[in-house]
Amino acid sequence: MKKIIVLLLIVVSSLHVLGQNFVGAHKLEIKKQMSENHKDFYFAKEVFGGKSNFIKYEDFDGYRTLLFVLNDDGYCKYSQLMCDYGFLKQTIDSLNLQFEYKNDLTWYDYKTGKSNFVIKIKKEEWYFSVITRKLEE
Repeated sequence: MKKIIVLLLIVVSSLHVLGQNFVGAHKLEIKKQMSENHKDFYFAKEVFGGKSNFIKYEDFDGYRTLLFVLNDDGYCKYSQLMCDYGFLKQTIDSLNLQFEYKNDLTWYDYKTGKSNFVIKIKKEEWYFSVITRKLEE
């Protein structure tokens, strides 16, 4: 019973992260918002300079990793939430409720007010990723 409750809490907190879009936000704002509003994730690492620029967060149970990939000025180009396959159905259901489904595990976010975004699930062998990017016009 404890495992079910813990998994339910993890799923609910994952859905909250999906609903908040950080694309275009500066790394300082991302860090502030994550520490204030997403206490189920902890700051794991920041890499800035060279070929890779990103901020990495992990959940305390090890089922989810959240990357914010940054440009050279420290603004988020896209986010990538990597999850255990146990969260796939709940994630798809949540995306279907919040965003407009197109096809091939792709959704569009027209509700943010600041810009349009594409959200795509990419399946890997051991996990799946939810990638959020600005929609190319």
